[in-house]
Amino acid sequence: MFIPSETIFYDLLSNSIGSVKASSRDLVEYAFEKKVIIVSPTSFMAYLQTIIQGFRALKIEASAKEIIARVEELGKHLGNYDQYMGKLGNSLSTTVNHYNTAHKELNKLDKDVFKLRTTNRNRTHIP
Repeated sequence: MFIPSETIFYDLLSNSIGSVKASSRDLVEYAFEKKVIIVSPTSFMAYLQTIIQGFRALKIEASAKEIIARVEELGKHLGNYDQYMGKLGNSLSTTVNHYNTAHKELNKLDKDVFKLRTTNRNRTHIP
């Protein structure tokens, strides 16, 4: 509740109210229980700034939640990428092993062909 005069605001908080002898603390507590904030021209701007800061904090919290969700999604994608890279590494390793084995077999074939040539040459020179 906005009290448009500092004098009236001060009088409400410091003096008895009407015929009822109530302290300013009782008045402030009663207003708060009814979800009413009593402000004066001086305290009004400070109260508005507090509300603005609260909204900014809520906005930051919402942004932080969104960032956390995106980081979790990024982590999931990085995990999937790591799995595929592991599979790719295993496949490449298997491919290299098969290539090396095939190359060894080719060398064996080359030696067999060389032996056949040598044997064939030796037979042609025998009288």
